[in-house]
Amino acid sequence: MSLNFSQTIKTKTKEELLAIHQEQSQSSAVDNFEISRKINQLVLFDDANKQFCLPNHMKYSGETLQPEFYPFTAIKACRIEEHQILKEDKDKSKKLGTIKVVINLDDGQAITRNIWLIPKPIQIDNRTYQTMMSLAQKVMEELNQTKEGVPTC
Repeated sequence: MSLNFSQTIKTKTKEELLAIHQEQSQSSAVDNFEISRKINQLVLFDDANKQFCLPNHMKYSGETLQPEFYPFTAIKACRIEEHQILKEDKDKSKKLGTIKVVINLDDGQAITRNIWLIPKPIQIDNRTYQTMMSLAQKVMEELNQTKEGVPTC
């Protein structure tokens, strides 16, 4: 027996066969994915096939990951985590903060993915901080609405 007549699977272990199957299903998800809406390059949606993609850019994921595809039903929760610290300089005190969107998924197993919008602390009264906070809120709202079956355009 062979896989597409290119590999002999008779001598492969169960784990190797499962890995091949998962790899093939992942590539079919990529082939069938049609972007119907997106939030910058953070999250891509395919409303026709009811799935979304986390492109996992190193800048936003904080680690090297391949793009991941999940059905809308895999979204369990989405929240914004904001960490603020007070930094004291000679006469001034500054509030610094970081922002990330935490997505809890369940696609057969519990998975947590982070989208880091501001990974290193910056001043919270900075325009960039405010822009990234509104982007984080948009990501959270869009994922929560998608989870509930009410996508927005």
